[in-house]
Amino acid sequence: MFSIIFDMDGTLLDTQKICIPAWDWAGERQGFKNVGECIPDVLGTNLVGWSNYLRKKYPTMDVDLFNEEFREYIAKHLMVRYKPGAEKLLNFFKKKGVKLALATGSSKKTIEQHLETVGAENVFDVIVPGTAVTNGKPAPDIFLLAAQNLGVNPADCYVIEDSPKGIIAGYNAGMKCIGIPDVLQFDAETKALLTAEFSDLSEAIPFFESLL
Repeated sequence: MFSIIFDMDGTLLDTQKICIPAWDWAGERQGFKNVGECIPDVLGTNLVGWSNYLRKKYPTMDVDLFNEEFREYIAKHLMVRYKPGAEKLLNFFKKKGVKLALATGSSKKTIEQHLETVGAENVFDVIVPGTAVTNGKPAPDIFLLAAQNLGVNPADCYVIEDSPKGIIAGYNAGMKCIGIPDVLQFDAETKALLTAEFSDLSEAIPFFESLL
């Protein structure tokens, strides 16, 4: 039996696209224009990863303040909801007895709030926040920890991801990767790492049903 490890933002939940206007707003508060254009460069990374990126790209930016203010924007404007087909796919896995993990760069608090909003607080057997590992995606650490906590072999895991960095992380963890593009379409290099790609999570059901 295989196990499934989901990414959250942009994969399971439609929470990624709002980061672009949120970064724009927080950047403009400090006089930096169009910071949201950087989002594709940091997709899949955790707080440490994107903060280091911002400090290098904008040496005069107060990154801690930026992080506070973009979160303020998101808190005011975000409507947390499933990505298309997500709830249907989760129900399919639960009915089949498939072990499920969530491995995301988001904080434990954010994860809990988002899952509660969509009624999925009891869906996952294991949840690994970005703060649980030192090296965020594209390092494989978060997925390896998820497999360890599930008590399964990484080779028996499928990672479901929307970001190239997340797919690289899953591949480097020795797992099979399913791509669900969100903000970015996958380039040829990323596609080469995928076992399958779907535009809607429910499209993955026949694929996994064939494996059971």
